[in-house]
Amino acid sequence: MSHTAISRDLVENFLSNEYFDIELFAASMEDVNKALDSFDARVALIIPPDFTRNLADGRPAPIQFICDGSDANQAGQAIGFAKRIIGSYNEKIIIERLNSRGIVGSHLPGIDNRLRILYNQEMEGVYYVVIFHIVVAGLIGGLILSGTAVVREKERGTIDQLLVTPTRSWEILAAKTVAPLLISMVATVFSFLVIFWFHVPCRGNPLTFMAFMGLFLIGTTGIGICVGTLCQNMLQTILLSFGIWFGGIFVSGIVTPIENMVPFLTAVGKLMPTTHFNVAANAVIQKGLGFSVLWPEALTLFLIGIGLLFIGWLVARRQFGQ
Repeated sequence: MSHTAISRDLVENFLSNEYFDIELFAASMEDVNKALDSFDARVALIIPPDFTRNLADGRPAPIQFICDGSDANQAGQAIGFAKRIIGSYNEKIIIERLNSRGIVGSHLPGIDNRLRILYNQEMEGVYYVVIFHIVVAGLIGGLILSGTAVVREKERGTIDQLLVTPTRSWEILAAKTVAPLLISMVATVFSFLVIFWFHVPCRGNPLTFMAFMGLFLIGTTGIGICVGTLCQNMLQTILLSFGIWFGGIFVSGIVTPIENMVPFLTAVGKLMPTTHFNVAANAVIQKGLGFSVLWPEALTLFLIGIGLLFIGWLVARRQFGQ
């Protein structure tokens, strides 16, 4: 509603970054409501007709920023970006006003607020997405390979033949654990090469990352052994594995920070190996950290992995009777 050079300058400040694009210019509030209701637009910037006049007279010049809150995550980001843009523009107006009166704005007392982004200065989201997919690949590989390795013996009837041999249950499970663990490690090496395909900078030692991957796979293999022991056929194993996979992703802080969850889910998330490996993977690749800082995550992954393997052995011993 304010067709002036100053209002156009404010709009240009919104368009001079990658956060906002213009979908349309609204002629009335009815157009604004229609665009937001039809999802043609996510936000609306309302500049009143007296915007420039108020600034010229030294009075407050309110504007309105309307945001579609049906997507809370996107709405929160949009509000944050809008506050930064409007705050910077407001600071520019104040400094120009002071300079016109002979007061040097840079000499005024106050906090020198400068934004500095560490580890990912370009704010490239692909860095986190690539690491996230490596974590998911390790979770799927450890779960399904170890689970199907056990249940396949049941489907083929060879588990009974193994049970009548002098071989004990823990020895059977050890054989069914080592092979999936090695295969998953080899597969993860190829997954790790994806970071170079997407030009994700690896600041840490790849061997440190692979060591954490090994600890992570011990835990996922333990879950897979439990699944394979409880299930009776391949279909049950795959379906239950996918259920654990989806649940493990959502409670491990990859999609939503575990601090934002209810206390019960937070506790469950801290028991998932995916939670600790996701922290370690990002710290190694993006921050270049090693065991001197990440040893608590390594110790937690080791204890969770051993605990899950022990639970799998107990379940197998109870079921197989050895």
